[in-house]
Amino acid sequence: MANKDDILDLANERFKAAETAGRENRKEAKNDLEFLKGDQWPADAKRMREAEQRPCLTINKHQAFLRQVVNDQRQNRPAIHVHPANDGASKEVALILEGMARSIEYVSKADICYDTAVQGAASAGFGFFRFITDYESESSFDQVIKFDRIRNPLAVRIDPSSKQPDASDMNWCFIESSMARSEFKKEYPNAELSNEQVETEDDIVIVEYYSIERKADELIQLSNGESGFKSDLIELPFGVTILKSRPSYKRKVMWRKLAGRETKVAGARSSVFSLAEFKDVLEETEIPCHYIPVFMVIGSEVDIEGEVTYSGIIRDSKDSARMYNFWMTSATEEVSMRPKTPYIGAEGQFAGHEEQWRQANIRSFSYLEYKPKAINGVLAPPPSRQPMADVPHGILQMAMHASDEIKAVTGIYDASLGARGNETSGVAIGSRKQQSDLSNFHYTDNLHRTVRHAGQCLIDMIPKVYSGERIVQIIGRDDSISHAPINSKPKIPQLVESPDGTVEAVQQILNDVTVGKYSVIVQAGPSYSSLREEARAAMMEMAGTWPKLMDVAGDEVVKAMDWPGAANISDRILKTIPPEFRTTEGEEQQQIPPQVREMMSQATEYIKQLEQALQEAQSGVAVAQIKAESDQAIAAEKNQTQRDIEELKGMIALLLKSMEPPPQLASTVSSDTAKNDSAPPAGRQGTQAQ
Repeated sequence: MANKDDILDLANERFKAAETAGRENRKEAKNDLEFLKGDQWPADAKRMREAEQRPCLTINKHQAFLRQVVNDQRQNRPAIHVHPANDGASKEVALILEGMARSIEYVSKADICYDTAVQGAASAGFGFFRFITDYESESSFDQVIKFDRIRNPLAVRIDPSSKQPDASDMNWCFIESSMARSEFKKEYPNAELSNEQVETEDDIVIVEYYSIERKADELIQLSNGESGFKSDLIELPFGVTILKSRPSYKRKVMWRKLAGRETKVAGARSSVFSLAEFKDVLEETEIPCHYIPVFMVIGSEVDIEGEVTYSGIIRDSKDSARMYNFWMTSATEEVSMRPKTPYIGAEGQFAGHEEQWRQANIRSFSYLEYKPKAINGVLAPPPSRQPMADVPHGILQMAMHASDEIKAVTGIYDASLGARGNETSGVAIGSRKQQSDLSNFHYTDNLHRTVRHAGQCLIDMIPKVYSGERIVQIIGRDDSISHAPINSKPKIPQLVESPDGTVEAVQQILNDVTVGKYSVIVQAGPSYSSLREEARAAMMEMAGTWPKLMDVAGDEVVKAMDWPGAANISDRILKTIPPEFRTTEGEEQQQIPPQVREMMSQATEYIKQLEQALQEAQSGVAVAQIKAESDQAIAAEKNQTQRDIEELKGMIALLLKSMEPPPQLASTVSSDTAKNDSAPPAGRQGTQAQ
């Protein structure tokens, strides 16, 4: 760990800079969120009305407008696509990386992260999400990458020098949270804040502090084409020289968890605000990414002499909403304050039932009785209530103007909200909806920029987090799920023949995600299931306007259905389609002209010859390998036999030497042998005796 005091001093300095630079944005964003929640009346006006017991109505239209922006993004999900970017990369590995990225999105619920970030951008002006790494399970040593939702956008403070809309160029950032002091003492008993004496048990401020650290180094390029930092070079290979070099730096991303407490700090114009002061470094680790894995989605951005203001659809429409609330409250108040129109009847008609008629304005009776009365011999009509006073049309007209102003400011009109307007044709309604989409398209487009940056960080982290050999889940573009090995080393090495004719065994790694460079693009649109539904609807509509479609392609129409048994019915319909319209492989062969069929046959024969030649070449390589192995075995056997013979000779020599007689016995044996050689044969002596 670096020097603790230096880390804390720099972190406190940076946190104060971020708080000072973003205080106004955070204040306005908080007001926007409170307005969205329903706190839409000025505090003084609301307090005065409540004291006078006057109505204070809030008709919150912004929730519907916000859902329109967020849900439009949900229908056009961003999709990460990976492509090779240099010679060391391959299309096969690019597809695996793309499938892994899609699987990571699915498993860690990236769609919730995207929705939350866009909602923050549309409501408060900015939203965030990030990457974290964690173990795959409690019983695994393999780590995985996960998307992490940041629900509170006000908890993030970024480097104020960042200028990119996705904050990809920031050098540091903080994510703030809090922890009860009692819980903090249990989790970090050795921390400095756990042992200090305090009068009140206030919460501990916890921040996750990301920072990019740079260390000066020299970048060199070697004569063999390789390049790297000079500090990583142990020694130059034989015959390799340094072609060129330049000053550079090594870059690493550090994550630290800091703990502190809030203090009061004097601000501008004699103001006082709370600011966290950090006292402890609780944890730290290096993040396996080139960038800080915290991603920002912005709404509208205005830069005035370096002071940047972020806003969403709430900010500029608050006055219109306050007008609407005021006029609707005024209309309600005026109508409610008018006295209720009394019942009018002839004198004596209410006699005997006075109590019921007295309560007729406040209670609901099933019937009311009265006494008939005649005036000048004519029966008087029954008691009746006079017509109510007119609704204040001027006030309601002002309320309608305020409602139209909200639509004009947000760019979301009745057609987008589902209400019927003056448009009668589908084209006119679609045109009005498109106007609303274009007016707020920058929220979706800003998300796509951020997802592109996040995808590049994801591809940068995968080789470092998934560096070992393992089986990973892959989700295809059609949402199909499969599995593939990565960084896999086959048990049997591959034999490769070098230009000089020698055969060498090469250990190749299957689906090596740690090699090569890959680029990321983001495409937005309906999901695969939505496209499938659109295709099915279009085919059914076409079949309705042109019934012959079912006669020539009914199997394809039914195949697009998702209900059970669709595949079996599609096969049956295929059998009823005329042969000239079928698209099966066997029937396609019948429609091929003879000349083309002959050319295809010749090409097939040529391919077979090439395959045979390839097999012979491979068998030749195998024979060469077997011969080399046999020669090596024979040479080893000869060497062993020669060693055995030499050892046997030595043993025989020792044995003969041990069998030699003593010198005296040897001389006696020699004299006896000489006498025996001079005597006549035994048979001849016997003959002479006779």
